[in-house]
Order: sequence, then C-alpha cells, then structure tokens
Amino acid sequence: MLKIILGCVVAIIVIIGVVSTYHMHRVNAENKAEMAKFATETPLKTDLGKVLVVYYSLSGRTKDIARQIADKTQGDLYEIKTVKEYSSPSVYAESKKELSKGDYPGLRTDNLPDVTKYDTVFIGGPVWWYTMSSPLYSFLNQTSLNGVRVVPFSTQGSNYGQFFADFAANAKGAVILPSESFNNMNDKYKTQISNKINVWLNKLSR
Repeated sequence: MLKIILGCVVAIIVIIGVVSTYHMHRVNAENKAEMAKFATETPLKTDLGKVLVVYYSLSGRTKDIARQIADKTQGDLYEIKTVKEYSSPSVYAESKKELSKGDYPGLRTDNLPDVTKYDTVFIGGPVWWYTMSSPLYSFLNQTSLNGVRVVPFSTQGSNYGQFFADFAANAKGAVILPSESFNNMNDKYKTQISNKINVWLNKLSR
C-alpha cells in the first residue's frame, strides 16, 4: 500500500512538473510574439495634461511600469501602501481570503493625492487571483473618482482575468480610458516594453 501511495505522489509531482513546464513554454512563446510587435522604436507624441500615476506594487513589477509612465508623461507618482505588510508566500492565502470576503486591508492615508487636480490619472496594480490586488480595491473604495479621467493598468504572470472589469465596477463615476496590461518579463524585453508604453500613451492623447 505504501508503495502505491508513494507511486501516486510521484506521478502527481511529475504531472504537475510537466504541466508547469508546458505553461511556462506557452507563456514565453506568447510574450516573445507580443514583444515582436513593439520591436520598432515608437516616438512618444501625446498630450495628457497634468498626470498622476497611482500604483500598488508588492514585488516591484508594477512600480517599474508606473515609474516609466510617470517619466514619459512628467507625471507625479503616488504609491499605495497598506497598514499591514504582506509577505511571501503567505500573501497568496491572505489575499485569497480578503478577496473572497471583500475584507480589504487598511491603507496608510498620509499624503493622499487630490485626484481632481489632475487631467489624467493612471491607476495600476498586480493581478491577484485573476482580479485586482486587495489594496487596489481599498484605494478605489475610498477615493472619489467622479468625472476624473482614469487609465487602469495591470501587471501579471500571464492572464489579467477580471482585473479591468472589476476595476470599472469599482471606479464609480470615473471616465475610464483604454487600459493596458503588462506581463512580467525579464530585462531583455526592456526596449520593447518601453515602446509598448509609448504606443499606448499615444492612443490616450486628449
């Protein structure tokens, strides 16, 4: 019986490994194909007025995209910070519980930005469990965006899921402009990602 159990465990591990390898191969192929579309340098020609870039970032991926947007638009940056600190890998279980119950984390509200003073407000964060990260829910739920031009963006492993649909449902009263998603990629795609941001920003010009 023990041998059968061990055999089943080994078989499960092998299957998981094969599935994971296939998934990563597929994601890498899709990333390569997408980035090929942005191989050509794209000049930035956009007018977004006074810009604010609001973001939540745990691993630093979203922060990198947010900083690029701010640099390209000469915008201000505001980082969403939670009262409690998330840590890996417990964040996965914590966030699952928060998202399922709608019990979102408290935010550090020092120096909250006045979004009404900006012409365009970018708001972004990572995808957790195929939706927005719970700190982003907290920010949207306590920030009035009525009449504000808002541009959502996400960062994720491969699939943004319901991120943008849930964003729109929670950004009440906002004038939502075309969004963009960014898969987590290594530095070899740095130039292409920059070009992708330029193409996107050009589409948002007033």
